[in-house]
Amino acid sequence: MTKKARASRGHRAPQPPNLARHGPTREAGQWISSRELGDLTNRLQDAQNTIEAIQSGAVDAVVVNGAGGSQVYSLAGADLRFRVYVEQMQEGAITASDDGLVLYCNRRFAEMVALPLERVIGGLATSHFSSGAWAELAPVFTEGREFVKHEALIQRADGSRFPVNLTASRLPAAEQKIMCVVVTDLTQQKEQQDLKLAKDVAEKSNRAKDAFLAALSHELRTPLTPVLMAAAELEQNQTLPAHVQRDLAMIRRNIELEAKLIDDLLDLTRIASGKLELHTAPMDVHAAVQSAVAICLPELQLKHQQFEIQLDAQKVATVGDTVRFQQALWNVIRNAIKFTPAQGHVTVRTRNPTASSICIDVRDSGVGFEPAESHKLFEPFEQGGRTVTRQFGGLGLGLAISSAITRAHGGTMRAESRGPNLGATFTIELPLIAAAAVGSTGFRDGRSDAPTSTSRVRILLVEDHKDTRATLHRYLQAARNEVIATGTAAQALEIAANTKFDLVISDLGLPDEGGGLAMMRLLRDRHGLKGIAVSGYGMEDDVAQSLAAGFSHHLTKPFNLERLKSLILELAAHQ
Repeated sequence: MTKKARASRGHRAPQPPNLARHGPTREAGQWISSRELGDLTNRLQDAQNTIEAIQSGAVDAVVVNGAGGSQVYSLAGADLRFRVYVEQMQEGAITASDDGLVLYCNRRFAEMVALPLERVIGGLATSHFSSGAWAELAPVFTEGREFVKHEALIQRADGSRFPVNLTASRLPAAEQKIMCVVVTDLTQQKEQQDLKLAKDVAEKSNRAKDAFLAALSHELRTPLTPVLMAAAELEQNQTLPAHVQRDLAMIRRNIELEAKLIDDLLDLTRIASGKLELHTAPMDVHAAVQSAVAICLPELQLKHQQFEIQLDAQKVATVGDTVRFQQALWNVIRNAIKFTPAQGHVTVRTRNPTASSICIDVRDSGVGFEPAESHKLFEPFEQGGRTVTRQFGGLGLGLAISSAITRAHGGTMRAESRGPNLGATFTIELPLIAAAAVGSTGFRDGRSDAPTSTSRVRILLVEDHKDTRATLHRYLQAARNEVIATGTAAQALEIAANTKFDLVISDLGLPDEGGGLAMMRLLRDRHGLKGIAVSGYGMEDDVAQSLAAGFSHHLTKPFNLERLKSLILELAAHQ
């Protein structure tokens, strides 16, 4: 025989009886009788038994009392045969009437809404779904569709919400409209989608940032190039008065400083994107220290600082990128000079704390810092506070870059100070790696192996920036070279077809289609020319593209004229 249970339409669960129906209204503070309490307890127990019977499958139908009379909803066809399967599902599941009354739900759905089963069954499904979600499922009834899918939000008991996918289908119940809704939690899927979207946005932003920095670098470097070349050339003119030569040296130093700030920004971008490349070879640490000190000597002399170098380390052979390591040392030494007042003292010392490591200590008598602030000094744009930045200027990138270069060499960098105005010591520690680890012998000491030939070199100069072209043309001719200069790739190709050259020096950002890269490929293929690229674009991709196009070397503007002279002689000697 079919058992039946009763439920009130629109209520979440059977309600306790109204005490006013079973006796007179009691004043506050009065107790109900034992008989009334027992009657109430029995009614509550009956309600609980009914709910448990529905959940366990002992009930085959539910009778709903409403304004339009009583209506029987059969559970046998809708849930009974699939009850075990539905209870084991990872998805939530409910069955409901066409007006949203929940006739059954599995435990997973109750967990989703964070409510007990007995508070879900007999309640309204619309109380758990976001506004309009139930209406989106209605076509299962109104249009006879086999199933309907809709993304919505489910609301937990605490008011929080999370995304779900609703899949509704009509159940074959005679003369009844019953819907089964399977609820799939989309939280993890949405999080993964959001994470992927954030990653895509970040990658797009990084590409845009790299492109912007590359373009900005080019635009800043290009006008600096002729000014730096002119200042450096005039500085060497011994016929000029001494005070003019000093002014020219000051101009050159400040232009080089501007170029260094641009390089630091680009290096920081490389480090942040993991694109800092090392070209490792056997390295003599003492040779690198001496080269870095030589670069800094003019600044030491300008501030009349006392300087001491103590090369006490006995083991100095390791493996690294000499140019990059010199850059790290240069930043640290220059930092000591910058934050030490005139007449102050700067010391560079090497030592072997262990048989397998070497330390370079850079000690100064400068402004120092609070010991607790030491770790911040290696963060980008950090100089120890606004007061320090206003007083000494700069972007605060040098130490961050030096630290990154040191880490890339497998080393560490640390800073120590006893407090403000008590000086500071910066220590770079590197592991000593046998040269055999890279299969090479000997050491690079930074000296060029370029020949010292004084023969005239025939050069095709291609540069669209008028001032740079004129200044470079004058410098190359002063160095006893035969130079023909032009501003476009088309003119360069036409000239090369009728004139023999030893090499080409060219900018990459020419106005012609394909620019300097396309031109170099044609000059290489047609005439076997070698070339030196000079460009305001200096990212790794720019260098790689220029080498692939046929350029033998890539110099980033503003470049050192002596370095250009050395490369010209090197290429000319191998013709």
